[in-house]
Amino acid sequence: MDIRIRLSLALVFVSLLSMMLLGTFAYYTSSNLLQEISLRQLDALAESKRRDLNKVYDGWEDNLRLVREIKQLRYAIRDYVENDDPQGLRTIQNTIQGITVAVKEIDKLIIFDTNGEEITSFGRSKVNHSKVPIGDDVTYVGTFLSEDGPRVVMNTGVHLDGAHIGGIELIMDASDVFDVTGDYTGLGESGEAFVVIDIGEKLVVLNPLRHEVDGFMGEQIQESASGDFKTVFTQVEEVPTEAQKDYRGKWVWLATRYLEEMDWGLVVKVDVSEEGKRALVLRESLFDIAVALSAFAIIGGALLGFYLARPIQELAVVVERMRHGESGLRAEVKGDDEIAYLAESLNEFLDHLEQEQRDKNA
Repeated sequence: MDIRIRLSLALVFVSLLSMMLLGTFAYYTSSNLLQEISLRQLDALAESKRRDLNKVYDGWEDNLRLVREIKQLRYAIRDYVENDDPQGLRTIQNTIQGITVAVKEIDKLIIFDTNGEEITSFGRSKVNHSKVPIGDDVTYVGTFLSEDGPRVVMNTGVHLDGAHIGGIELIMDASDVFDVTGDYTGLGESGEAFVVIDIGEKLVVLNPLRHEVDGFMGEQIQESASGDFKTVFTQVEEVPTEAQKDYRGKWVWLATRYLEEMDWGLVVKVDVSEEGKRALVLRESLFDIAVALSAFAIIGGALLGFYLARPIQELAVVVERMRHGESGLRAEVKGDDEIAYLAESLNEFLDHLEQEQRDKNA
């Protein structure tokens, strides 16, 4: 095989191998960076949604505090508790009826005496729970699931002139949570967010899920729960770098937050397959670039190989012509490299041969 062809093939091979190694390194490095970016975005979204859920909870507390601070209600409770005043009872009933009708989020409002016994109530609710002591400040009783959706129960003590005169309990619609979890901005076509509550042996989703799965009703047994459910109550807020299987059996990346005040677990997740599409787009782009560079490398390598091998080819032509009887030929000396030294040596050798020939003829 001609040296020019061999040199050209060697240059092309080295170029293609270098591009392949560089492309592989760039692809895996970029894929890892894309995954890191996705996980950071998830972490930021989880933190944002936790703040939003805390604001929802603060709103529930504010509602209860506003009810507690109504002077007419406090005086009526005191009159009824201390004097068993029928007018006080009517005032209580009219006041809580007006509050319950005015504030749509309130399902039921219950008034208690100093012994924790119910005085009166207004509204309807299917929530039933065991008796809970009423403290001085707002107390979160719990989150309950009913046919009408999730409900939050909170209570607080009522004071007047520094004296404890009774208590108030609010049962409120918790569907405000849906506004937070139902916002899928930044989660793509398959990502979602949901709140999980622990009800003993089961973990139950508080809000509607984005995906429907046959036979899945939004609850799982703790011991056999999927990765997105069982990691939420670990109270470890570092974003897992390993993918988890969710309730659909899909691999996901997720970020979790534990809301201690409500004992809720927040999950924000995206499908690995969807996030991986960005890496696939990157791979296709790198492949297109590699094809273009390969064509350039083949053409450029061939031309460069022929150019670099030309001085050697010229030396070979000189030697071949001398072998066929031509005389007076000399190689052209150009540059300051090994090929130039070889050309000088060849010229000296030819001078020596011609000098010997002249000496013989003399």
